Parts: sequence; C-alpha cells; structure tokens
Amino acid sequence: MNKHKTLVIIGAGGHGRVVADCAESTAVYHEIIFLDDCFSTRKNNRHWPIVGPIDSWTEHSDNADFIVAVGSNALRESLLQRLFATESYIATLIHPTAFVSSHCDIAQGVVIFANAVVNVGARIDEGCIINTAATIDHDCHIQAYCHIAPGVNIAGGVNVGKRSWLGIGSSVVEYITIAENTQSGAGAVITRATQSNTLYLGVPAQPTRSLI
Repeated sequence: MNKHKTLVIIGAGGHGRVVADCAESTAVYHEIIFLDDCFSTRKNNRHWPIVGPIDSWTEHSDNADFIVAVGSNALRESLLQRLFATESYIATLIHPTAFVSSHCDIAQGVVIFANAVVNVGARIDEGCIINTAATIDHDCHIQAYCHIAPGVNIAGGVNVGKRSWLGIGSSVVEYITIAENTQSGAGAVITRATQSNTLYLGVPAQPTRSLI
C-alpha cells in the first residue's frame, strides 16, 4: 500500500481534502502535502500545506508516495500516466471503516472511502475512486479511472468500463456491462447494458445525451 512516510496529493480541491483525511485516518503517513497550480495564491488546503505547483512533483519522487485527487476522470488518468511513466510510487488508500475483501484485486492509485464495501472476487483497476458508502458486490470489474460516487450500489458480476462516472445514489443491476465513459445522474437505476460516451438519467435509466 505504501513505500514512504510522506504522501504527496496532486489536486488541492475539496476532493483532495477528503483524500487527505482518508490518508490521515490510516495512520501510515507522517507527512501529507499537496501540489496544485493554485500554489501562487494559496498555501493551505484546510489542514494540510500546499507546497508547490503540480509540475514540481519530480522534486518529491525519490522520497514520497503519490496519489492523484482530481475528480475529472480524464485528467486523473493523464496525471497518473505521467507518474507511472517515471516509476514514481503510486499509493492506494483504503479508509479503515471500509470493508475490502481479502479475495479481491485493488490496483495502484485507487482510493476507497469511508464505509464503502468491495466484496469477494471484485477487481478495481488503477486510478478509480470508490466514494463514501458505495458498494461493489462480488465479481465486479471496475475498469481504470472510474468514479463510483457516494452511495452507489453495484450488484454482482457487473463490468464498468473505463472512465465511467456513476452519480450519487445510482444503482446497477447484476451481470450487465457499463460501456466506457458512461455517466449516470443522481439516483439513476441502470437495468441494461449502456452505450459508451452517454449520459443516463431516470428509473429505469435511459440514454439522455451524448458526452462527445
């Protein structure tokens, strides 16, 4: 899970604060710092210091773990790919109140927040956000750079495509495929396979508009 005692968080917004609080709750890191391009005008993200712009991350690559705390799936992917390319150490953060089965696979750069559940046989690929109280049931595959928002419930055997964003309180029925870059609105109930690059709204969820 970690290699160093300093954690560098890239992205000093509200999501970054939740990531920092999650990291602090693990009691693993002695120091938690932020990098953000707001550095010229802001030096703190509430309780934690902002020590430089994003491009200064190379100054820390020999003595820190990294996590990208950016809500945009595409931007999070871009930043993580830069870190992976230089073999920087990418952390995985799991809040102590989350339940994560010992029989699942969690990749680097994943953050699993408070009261989330990841059940047996699940696979969470790199750069995913499993947000507060979301549940991922048995044998699901959450592909890279997805954001599973607070309170989302995903039934067993679901495959969620890369860069998908399931909105707060969404539900997904068992054994269906969510295509790449699917988005769902708050409270949507997805009952059938989706089309890529499409926003789904409603109960049951219906395709509403293209995202490209």
